[in-house]
Amino acid sequence: MSKLILCFLLSAIALFADVTGKWSGTGKHPTSDGGAEVMTVSLELKQSGDDVTGVATTGQSEDRYSAKGTLAGDVLTLQVDTGDDTYTVTVTVKEDTMTGEATTEHDGAKVKVKLDLKRGS
Repeated sequence: MSKLILCFLLSAIALFADVTGKWSGTGKHPTSDGGAEVMTVSLELKQSGDDVTGVATTGQSEDRYSAKGTLAGDVLTLQVDTGDDTYTVTVTVKEDTMTGEATTEHDGAKVKVKLDLKRGS
């Protein structure tokens, strides 16, 4: 019986996503003129159990921003501090892709960035 329980637990652990590694893709957010701004987004993450830490970069900037959060099943939630704003990133991890959004409030306005990232090789 204990072997059966152990096998079940190990199988359940294997189902959870592993986000360690480099991820890159795009972030899109609406502009005031009705268009959309598209920027490059990169994450370099390290996972230890449910805890995830790492670094985020956006656009052409050389700036690196601290990222810290948790992985619950296939949903990754990160807080990314840019110094001016703190973004809450919520993405769903499916194999080698992450999709979701980053949100913050800037100058009294809500900012929402749609994210589409892929694991690097």
